[in-house]
Amino acid sequence: MKDDLQISERELLAMTKSLEEMHSDLFPRVQHLLVGVCEVTAGQAARVAAVSRIEHSRRNFLRGGLVTAGAIGGGLALAGCGGSTTSNAPSPAIANGSDLKMARLAASLEVLAVNTYSSALNAARAGKPLEGLIPTALTQFATTARRQHQDHCDAWNAMLQSAGQVAQRDPDPKLNGSVQTALGRVRDAADVAKLVLTLENVALQTYTNAASVLSSTIAREQALTIAPVEAQHAAILNFVLGQYPVADTFVPVSLARIPSD
Repeated sequence: MKDDLQISERELLAMTKSLEEMHSDLFPRVQHLLVGVCEVTAGQAARVAAVSRIEHSRRNFLRGGLVTAGAIGGGLALAGCGGSTTSNAPSPAIANGSDLKMARLAASLEVLAVNTYSSALNAARAGKPLEGLIPTALTQFATTARRQHQDHCDAWNAMLQSAGQVAQRDPDPKLNGSVQTALGRVRDAADVAKLVLTLENVALQTYTNAASVLSSTIAREQALTIAPVEAQHAAILNFVLGQYPVADTFVPVSLARIPSD
């Protein structure tokens, strides 16, 4: 039913608008990073919109999610901008072999997110069981989140291609099967929100965990620039489900995917 949302459509639209503004405001910095460090072609870079950090003065519409994202952003300021609390040794600028494996995994998670949001949107627009049951505001959020996940996927693929590797087009095989099963059981807006919330949490925790093991400046910074966006997605979905997001002093990593899985 359309009353599945635990917040008003007006509130959700406002959250989505603020999310999109933040993402767009910080796009030029990441575009410059990928063009300058990864030597990405102009066509690829035009689609990259990973976010560099959450500004603490930005709109406080997500509270718990914003605090989590802000903490991640603080890590970016140290890890990605030359600061370090553990070592003065410079990090390599270009991603190495292990970093590229992580980039491929990250891209596969983003492909999965894009595909899942697309499936939900397609089901809501035409055909059972979701036709007419997804509120307009949730559809707009899903469209925005899908586009941002595509931006993240493009960013990781740009890194892979700059190293002479092929782009990752397939979803994460470990999670794809269970996601497809869950999609077949979706019956309302709440089911959609729960499913994509799980994917957002997996992505957030994967990036948070990866930031501590990635060796190159660009790979580490890219993980930390994307993680806050996933945190914002998750916070909005928690609100949709009536679950007030609790600020995490430390982001858990129990759901994190690693290349060796």
